[in-house]
Amino acid sequence: MSSYLPLNSDNVNQLRAQFPALQRSVNGQLPLYLDGPGGTQLPDSVIDAFSAYLKNGNSNLGGKFAVSQETVDLVGDARRHAAAMLGAAPEEIFFGANMTSVTFSFSRALSQQWQEGDEVIVTQADHGANRSSWIMAAKDRGVTVHYLPVKDHTGALDLDALDRLLNDKTQLVAVTGASNITGTITDLSSVVAKATLSVPKSSWMLCTCFPTNW
Repeated sequence: MSSYLPLNSDNVNQLRAQFPALQRSVNGQLPLYLDGPGGTQLPDSVIDAFSAYLKNGNSNLGGKFAVSQETVDLVGDARRHAAAMLGAAPEEIFFGANMTSVTFSFSRALSQQWQEGDEVIVTQADHGANRSSWIMAAKDRGVTVHYLPVKDHTGALDLDALDRLLNDKTQLVAVTGASNITGTITDLSSVVAKATLSVPKSSWMLCTCFPTNW
């Protein structure tokens, strides 16, 4: 179960204090990092965990020696924790280098089923990795790309337009769960309900500070 601290100055200051990068003074001001994908700052607990792992030895998975077995256990623990946060099963959790490279590889695999004349839908609110990977794959396969627009100053997606774009040629809807630009949260329940009526696959991304049970 997820819980949230109220956003007051005391709690914000306590959270900021856990991040060494936020204690720097830049031109006499404390820095703010508004774009997570542009570089995620780490709290002391994560830095300490990385440091302890590297100090005690690191290894690829699957070896028949202590450090490799410890790494297998560590990844297993991380997968279980991620599953609990996301409302998933541990075996459904996959770790990759980054969003961009994972989505690119996934798009190349999934697009092998697409045929010329098929269609995919991406949005104007997404991280570039959840647009460019699908656009490039569509170009290679002769597939038409449609863009789901935002409807107002909040950055919310125009879900009425999604009804007009979906049809029996639609092979994929790639949609953000929470925009990395505006922070606007997408009504994924509505998107999934609309898409699953006619689309074989959908892809979404969501900032990991939100519980994800759909």
